[in-house]
Amino acid sequence: MSEHADAEADAAARREPTTPSDIPDRPAGRYVLALVLIAVFAVLSTLITSGALGRQKEGAAVLEQGFSQGNRSAQVARLTASAAAGTGGSAAITVAMNEIVAVHVAFQDGEPVTVAGRQIELPALSETEVQPALTIATRELGGLVETTEAVVFTIDAGGVPSAEQVLAVATAADGYSKAMTGVVEAHGKASAERVRALQQTEYFLLAATIILLALEALFLFRPAAKSVRASWEESSEAHAFERELDQQRLNFLARYDPLTGLINRTLFADRLENAVAGARRDGSVVALMFLDIDGFKEVNDRHGHQVGDALLRQVAERLVGTVRESDTVARLGGDEFTVILEGGRRVEDAGQVATNVLKALAEPYRVGREDITITSSIGVAAFPLDGETAAELLKGADIAMYSAKADGRNNYQFYTTELKERTIKRLALLDGLRRALNNDDELFLVYQPKVDVVNREVIGLEALLRWTHPQFGPVPTGEFITLAEETDLVVPLGQWVADRACVQMRQWIDAGLQPMRMSVNVSARQFRAGNLVETIVAALASARLSPDYLDVELTEGTLVTDLGETRGALERLREMGVTISLDDFGTGYSSLGYLTSLPIDTLKIDRSFVVDGLADSDGIAVSSAIIGLAKTLGMEVLAEGVDSEKQLADLLELGCNNIQGFLISKPLPASEVLSFVTDYQLHGHRREPAPQSAEA
Repeated sequence: MSEHADAEADAAARREPTTPSDIPDRPAGRYVLALVLIAVFAVLSTLITSGALGRQKEGAAVLEQGFSQGNRSAQVARLTASAAAGTGGSAAITVAMNEIVAVHVAFQDGEPVTVAGRQIELPALSETEVQPALTIATRELGGLVETTEAVVFTIDAGGVPSAEQVLAVATAADGYSKAMTGVVEAHGKASAERVRALQQTEYFLLAATIILLALEALFLFRPAAKSVRASWEESSEAHAFERELDQQRLNFLARYDPLTGLINRTLFADRLENAVAGARRDGSVVALMFLDIDGFKEVNDRHGHQVGDALLRQVAERLVGTVRESDTVARLGGDEFTVILEGGRRVEDAGQVATNVLKALAEPYRVGREDITITSSIGVAAFPLDGETAAELLKGADIAMYSAKADGRNNYQFYTTELKERTIKRLALLDGLRRALNNDDELFLVYQPKVDVVNREVIGLEALLRWTHPQFGPVPTGEFITLAEETDLVVPLGQWVADRACVQMRQWIDAGLQPMRMSVNVSARQFRAGNLVETIVAALASARLSPDYLDVELTEGTLVTDLGETRGALERLREMGVTISLDDFGTGYSSLGYLTSLPIDTLKIDRSFVVDGLADSDGIAVSSAIIGLAKTLGMEVLAEGVDSEKQLADLLELGCNNIQGFLISKPLPASEVLSFVTDYQLHGHRREPAPQSAEA
């Protein structure tokens, strides 16, 4: 009986919960010490992990900017080559070199630096293992700075970089790029060693913590030990995942364009080399398309770089969606893209792909609240027809692309030997035009009179530019003006014309010429340069000429470039006393809105309305409407290209008395202008048959 009772008592005792008073007393100091040690281990491990992650991030920054330095130095070499070819200036080279030097200094002192509006933070590369490589890179940078300063000095002095200078810059840029690769590799090795040491320490602390927790788990802190262990495992997994993501980001940046996700120039070069090698083995064709967005700079200027970047991303998406999955699409930088077409058997197939790409890219884009329409120009070169190496293909496609731009844009061109010859001549003309700006023996002005035939009065003269090249002879005005427009040489060329025309008018006035206006033509690029008014003011001041003797002629195409900016410049000129003439009216973007909102004094009826339009009743009606419109708006009207008595009679009947054309006079050298003015006032226009119209 007593044994049964004892058993029940034991069972009841086992069923009763254990109270704190039932737990044996243990030394409190041991638990406190264990807690302190665990806390210390945790803090140290966190600091070590943070240090390791910091090294990873520093490594990523060094890797990205190290390779970016190589790309920037390659850009300097390209800009120098462009300057030698006439398509670039010293400003872009200076900006690129300043970025290279700023980032290199940041590598040395670790101070943040701002490049292209972006703040870059780099660690100071003070490790002993990195210093030799950094010293070499610094020496190579000095060579690059020295060679580019020589190039900039040459350009600023009005010269053109020589082939030796271009080669020197390219060699120095390549040397600096390789040296920076050595810096990145040395820093990567040093960082890896330090991270490995930190990891070993972290593992030691983790092991010590686990052992301590295991011991304590035997006593009161067993549940707590399990919780801490779980936290450590979760933390370790998270850190490992983050390190894996950092490595993936580094790999991505080394091979892909971060803006569009397309492959970058480095990976593109490898793909093109492999494609050419494969085609050489199996006898297939590799076509390379070089694509450039037409007028992308204007998109950035008008809408901002954020919209421009979004537009580039959409262009990349359309390119990828237009070509085959097996084709390679790359972004080389800026608004330049390439497409490698592999496995073809006919070069002509690339033309169909280019047509599809042009059509796809010409569709309107929706960027935020903006609707933007753009076009593109494509050059195509094929292996083995146009080159045996990847470099030759890229150069040929680039030449063909510029030919497409020169042919009106929004089209594609295949590379041909003729294109190469045209490019050589184009470069020669560009070089000659730059030289001619500093050589008064080649450029000169002629002056075509404007007359009021009813009052037998010369009312003005239009200054027209001519160029006699020492090798090619007289260059057609349309040819070299178009070339100047494409390369921004039209801005200094326009300044040259304004300066010479104002000086000549001053000389004629001093010689007794009656009051009349000298007309000079201005282009859209001169307006976009932002200093047109200052250029005119300087030309007038230098010649001591009153603004009342100057007239500025612009075309309708100039008006639509940037209406607000154009209006502001024209209003400032009008306030000075300079008059404004709208040239070639009726052939461009005729709009009553432009005519009523802009300070225009004279409409010039385009010669196409005079030569062809007066031949039938419809043409006469159009000319009559233009004349009536001008008079209604209080403007003067002048017809250009008048070559026959019949045309003059028709214009007089329509009420247009102001005439310019070969019936009156061809463009005259300065030495014949005074005698012409005197003769015309006495006898009116010549009655002998007018010569055939030449280029004005």
